Amino acid sequence: MKKLALPLILLFSISTFASSEATILKVSKTINSKNILHYKVKYDPDTCEIESDVYAEWKMDEEDGNWKSLQDSMDMIRKPLEPIIRTRNKYEVEFITESMKDFQKKKILSTEKVRVTIESADEGLCTLKNQIQVQGETLNVSRIHSKVSMFGNVKWVQIIGQDQDGEPYNRTFQD
Repeated sequence: MKKLALPLILLFSISTFASSEATILKVSKTINSKNILHYKVKYDPDTCEIESDVYAEWKMDEEDGNWKSLQDSMDMIRKPLEPIIRTRNKYEVEFITESMKDFQKKKILSTEKVRVTIESADEGLCTLKNQIQVQGETLNVSRIHSKVSMFGNVKWVQIIGQDQDGEPYNRTFQD
């Protein structure tokens, strides 16, 4: 019995220090629409502290359903979508992407940045939110979906999320 107790204690100790990861924003397009880019962060579920920069992974449901790092994508795909960290501390991280800069130039987004925050909820669970300014309104955006031509031109952008009161937000912006 003692031989079994030590490995169980060790396993419990290791698991209590494990990080969790969460998707903070999904991005998709009409071409290969089942392949969805997930922007993620790692956090400590015990302290509700962000432990990593934002990183991006594809959920490749057009192919085999596996995960693939954005870093493994061709430059022409990776560069506009790659998260560039502006600031980061234990409770928030701000990032931009080249495509977000383009959405700001087209006056869809008020700013190019995405601000991610984490806080502890009532039950001791961590809550992650993002804040994106869309035409002057601060939203917690869950997904950005766009129609992109074969040459990379954006025809329209759909933004899905919640406003500051928790009300659903779903709007399409034409180019």
